[in-house]
Amino acid sequence: EKGGVRRVIDFSTSEVFGRYAFNVTEWDATTLGAVGEARWTYAVAKLATEHLAMNYWKQYQLPAVSIRPFNIYGPRQVGEGAVHHFIVRALKGEPLLVHNDGSQIRAWCYVDDIVDGILLALERDQAVGHAFNIGNPRSTLTIHALAKEIIRLASSSSHIEHVPWKQADVELRIPNIEKARELLAFHPRVDLEEGLLRTIYWYRRHLA
Repeated sequence: EKGGVRRVIDFSTSEVFGRYAFNVTEWDATTLGAVGEARWTYAVAKLATEHLAMNYWKQYQLPAVSIRPFNIYGPRQVGEGAVHHFIVRALKGEPLLVHNDGSQIRAWCYVDDIVDGILLALERDQAVGHAFNIGNPRSTLTIHALAKEIIRLASSSSHIEHVPWKQADVELRIPNIEKARELLAFHPRVDLEEGLLRTIYWYRRHLA
């Protein structure tokens, strides 16, 4: 505790690993991405906060922890995430738009598991001064396969449309979470099918 502050959680991002990240650990090199690609300004900003958080811990003993969430999904999701986009369109019977060939690979993590990881980082003293990958490497699918799975689970009449995408994209992103397992006792519990079913159920009720 420093000045009455028991813990500071810095929300970083898995984007700090750039376009290709297979079984990445917290000790692997981060990347700033190509200059001029708007997508990477987000990653650069998040990486800067990680450096600040860790150095405030070292210099001023501010009890900071950085969390790198990997592809969160679940009820109440907003924005342009693939799961959100696919479920909403599937429930409306609209085409699911997949960028390029859909071979991009992601490890998807249900929101309850992310919250568990954050709470563990708040509660465990050994978390201070560390960055943690929080995700579910067992729930891995390509974007195309994710779209097919959502159509199946939602019993939807939708079909998949592949659309060109020329902006920067992530081809592979799967975390190594051994550090979070060892220091936080973090274990993601919700498998992908169960998480998608819960999410579809929530959207079905709230889109009506």
